[in-house]
Amino acid sequence: MTEELDKPNKLLHWYHWLVLSASLLLTLIAWKVSDNQIQEKRLELFKVETKQLLDQISERMSYYEVALKAGAATIKNIPENELITDWKTFSEQLNLTETYPGINGIGVIYYLPQSKVEHFIAQQRIDRANFNIHPQHTKQEYWPITHIEPLQDNDKAVGLDITFEEHRLAAAIKARDTATTQITAPIVLVQDTEKSPGFLQFIPFYNATDLTTQEQRKKHFVGHIYAPFIMKKLMEATLKQKNRHIVFSLFDGNQSFYNELITDNNNYDGNPLFQKKITMEMYGRPWTFNMQTALSFKKATHSSQPLIILGSGIIINSLLLLVFITLIRSQQKANSIAKTLAISEKHYKHIIESAPCGMIITNKQGEIEKINPQTELLFGYKSHELINQKIDMLIPKRFQQQHPKLREGFNKNPSNRQMGLNREVFGLTKRGEEFPAEIGLAQFKEGDNFKILATVIDISEHVQITDELKRSNKELNDFAYVASHDLKAPLRGIMQLASWIEEDTADFATQDTKNNLALLMNRTSRLEKLLEDLLTYARISRNLGDIQTVNINDLVLSIFDLQSPPQGISITYQGSLEDISTDLLPLEIILRNLISNAIKHRDSDQLCINITAQEYPTYYQFSVEDDGLGIPEKHHEKIFDLFKTLRPRDEVEGSGMGLSIIKKLLDYKKCAIKVTSDGESGSCFTFTWPK
Repeated sequence: MTEELDKPNKLLHWYHWLVLSASLLLTLIAWKVSDNQIQEKRLELFKVETKQLLDQISERMSYYEVALKAGAATIKNIPENELITDWKTFSEQLNLTETYPGINGIGVIYYLPQSKVEHFIAQQRIDRANFNIHPQHTKQEYWPITHIEPLQDNDKAVGLDITFEEHRLAAAIKARDTATTQITAPIVLVQDTEKSPGFLQFIPFYNATDLTTQEQRKKHFVGHIYAPFIMKKLMEATLKQKNRHIVFSLFDGNQSFYNELITDNNNYDGNPLFQKKITMEMYGRPWTFNMQTALSFKKATHSSQPLIILGSGIIINSLLLLVFITLIRSQQKANSIAKTLAISEKHYKHIIESAPCGMIITNKQGEIEKINPQTELLFGYKSHELINQKIDMLIPKRFQQQHPKLREGFNKNPSNRQMGLNREVFGLTKRGEEFPAEIGLAQFKEGDNFKILATVIDISEHVQITDELKRSNKELNDFAYVASHDLKAPLRGIMQLASWIEEDTADFATQDTKNNLALLMNRTSRLEKLLEDLLTYARISRNLGDIQTVNINDLVLSIFDLQSPPQGISITYQGSLEDISTDLLPLEIILRNLISNAIKHRDSDQLCINITAQEYPTYYQFSVEDDGLGIPEKHHEKIFDLFKTLRPRDEVEGSGMGLSIIKKLLDYKKCAIKVTSDGESGSCFTFTWPK
């Protein structure tokens, strides 16, 4: 007996191990699926943020190109003797610091053959006595920086002949010969005291409009409108690091241009979740971006859901194991005691007195004949207070009236059994206090008489643990609801800000900018719809509405009208059902989602939707059939998963949760749904509904 108790694993039967193994396996699967889903969402977010970063840089560079093109158009209309004053006025009107953050200035470079240099210098010294071209050289052509605004912090560049350095000259020549915007390879600006990497951006201007050939472009070339940039200042102005979860380094070919991937950067992550390398063409130069997630990315996308699932599963499995061991041990103790009683009075008396659970022996009339010390501790009675008394005194009064019938039923069918796990069973102490109990019953023969052995275990702790698990599960559901609800306010703020930006930039924004703003508004609207569906999903099982009488035909037509369907889309209702009494809200949600899906996923301007309904003895059956785009059979199960759509989100508006909401509502109602489709000629969703 002692050896068996020391080895609890031998006490469990194969079906106990099967239940425990299945439960553990389900826990591991749920944990892995949850973890994979979170990693997929993280990867998608990383892709979105890297694209946004590249789009921001490309868009910002295009802004600067617009400013230079404005300068090229302006300079053709400025008289030479007024160029200094008018160029300064033009620069001030651009409001470079506010409108074009990151730009160091905007200037003019003229192309001069050697024969015109002296005359050019003399003309410039009329208004600027100290003007000079530098550095000195013996080449046959000159490309001096003649004007630049603001002059402050850029005065060292005035008169600088860019032919002194091959990167400057190569980009300038390429811009001239191709009549396109070009930038230089990494250089150090003469006005930069920190000597950090920078570059120049050139836009050529000519004294003629016919520039078909390269020879014509060389012949009519006048000069460049240019802008100097210090890469560090440009990036800090364009991409504020506190507003993003991506850090990166930038190379032009093999030359380092900009680097955030350093330990001095507080947002740098030495062990990033994702990394990506992208090379893009930037006005004639190959810019290579090495991007990776920052520390803030981990914080922003962290989720404890997989660990909660794993931890909860392990706790539940541990409790199951504890319950199984406790029950089997109790049963074995009771059986062992019953066998011992048939052998020796002395022997079973010793066993009963030393048993860790309450043990009571009664006759068939329910009169107590023996108890053990543990029974005294459980109920608070002394032995002499219970002997020869009815066992009904240990049962709460509300159950005492029916107990004799139960005892009689056990006497007729005296099989060993347990009570307390599948229904509420309570013991009553001497002080009138109740405690939840697990009762084991067994019948044995003593001489010519049958006796009943009852084992009593206080399962108060087990009940408390079960209640705690139920509370934890409710808190998880409440968390999903609150999280989705609290996200709506900042999302509406984003939509409002995007609307203001669209209004403020309507007169001068590029078409790409307008398209991007429209895409932002579209995707923000879709995210708001997703949050609405998340709230609906979280509310399921909370409050599904009151029972109402509803006409099915009127309900179908009302839902269809609310969709504002285009011309060419029709709906019909065929069925024997008219008025039914049911909780209207969930049925309306299901029909609305199915009808909306049929309209959204049609493959032409024509669509016919047919609703049918039938009544069966214990349930109703509804079908929503359309002749639109079918669903391939391999996707029939996947479409009910959260956030699953069969077409890109930008093609079909939706959150990917409609069918998930339907599935959860029907699961809650203990109903089923199935889809029938050959993937080509429409689809039919059929679901049951309780009466």
